[in-house]
Amino acid sequence: MLKAAAIALGLWAAGAGLAWAQASPTATELRAGLEGRWVGALGYRDYQTDRLFELPVRTSIDVVDDGVTAIRRSAFDDGPAGTVWIVSTSLDDPQAGTVTTATFREGREVELLTETVEIVAYEGPQSWTIVYRRVGEDDDAPADIRVTETRAGDELLSVKEVRPLGAGDDAWRFRNQTRLTLQSGG
Repeated sequence: MLKAAAIALGLWAAGAGLAWAQASPTATELRAGLEGRWVGALGYRDYQTDRLFELPVRTSIDVVDDGVTAIRRSAFDDGPAGTVWIVSTSLDDPQAGTVTTATFREGREVELLTETVEIVAYEGPQSWTIVYRRVGEDDDAPADIRVTETRAGDELLSVKEVRPLGAGDDAWRFRNQTRLTLQSGG
C-alpha cells in the first residue's frame, strides 16, 4: 500500500512538472503568437509640453514557417509627409535569449540591433510581459534602452524607456509607445 502511494505521488509530481514545463513557453513562442493584423496608435512624448501624442497605426505581423523569423509592417499617417511605412524583419535566437532586428524606413539608414529577451510575467499564451534590453544611443549619447511589451488578450502595449548608460533605476525615462488591438489572426 505504501509503495503504491509513493508511485502515485511520483506520477502526480511528474505530471505537475510536465504541466509546469508546458505552461512556460519561450519568448520566441510567445512572439510567434503575435501573428495577425493589428490597429492602434504610436505614442510619443512632446518634450515641450510633456504631453503624450498619438498617431493612428496599422501593423501586420507575419511569422515565417521556421518559427523564429517574423516580418512586421507598420503604416502611420505623418500629416503633410503622408503615410510612413516601417518594415522590420526579426530573427529570434532562443538559445542565446536574443532577437536581432533589421528595420527599414524610407529616407533613413537601415537600423540593425540585437536585444536580450526576457519573459518577466506569464499567465497564459495571451497574457504575458516580455522585456527587451540593449545598449544604444539616445539623443546622441550612449544609453540603456528597454522595451516592455505586454500582451493582455487582444491588446498589445510596447513601451520604450531610456536612461544614460549605467545610470540607476530612477533614471529611466519614457520615450515612446505602441498600443495595438488585434483585428484578425493570432
